[in-house]
Amino acid sequence: MTEIRVIRLPTETVERVLWTKRSPGYGHPAYTELASGYGPCRHGLQTFRVGEELRTLFTCNAFYMVAPVPAPGPVFIHTEGCERYNETAGYPRQLLEYPVVMDGYDLEQRLVTQRTAAGGNHEMVLREIFADAAVQYVFVRDHEAGCFDFRVERMEAADGTEG
Repeated sequence: MTEIRVIRLPTETVERVLWTKRSPGYGHPAYTELASGYGPCRHGLQTFRVGEELRTLFTCNAFYMVAPVPAPGPVFIHTEGCERYNETAGYPRQLLEYPVVMDGYDLEQRLVTQRTAAGGNHEMVLREIFADAAVQYVFVRDHEAGCFDFRVERMEAADGTEG
């Protein structure tokens, strides 16, 4: 598969939300509750232990620092904090069992393709999406709720080409 980078929420953003109890860029109140769904956490990309862990919900712009038009939506993070997912670790193994929608965007923030992945074929679907040179990044969204989970980009090789 094409080498990928999995982009999740920055630790600084998570820490700011947990400290201020407000969403960055919008100021909406963040809400904390006992996990009633699997998530995942948008920082560590681990699922929540339903009925056991606290999760914090806030408004996040998935296009922040990627494209000019904002697209805010709800995201969850672990309230007690967690380790940030390693961006070069490939597609999160724990999330392969959950169906997702993958939106491939071009440089102009236009949707080039939209595909679903389920049953563990996530990496195959990503490979097919990235076969289109117009696709610059892919947003992975929860198939049931539709909310943003994380962004996937091609990893650049040491010589500056895409791997």
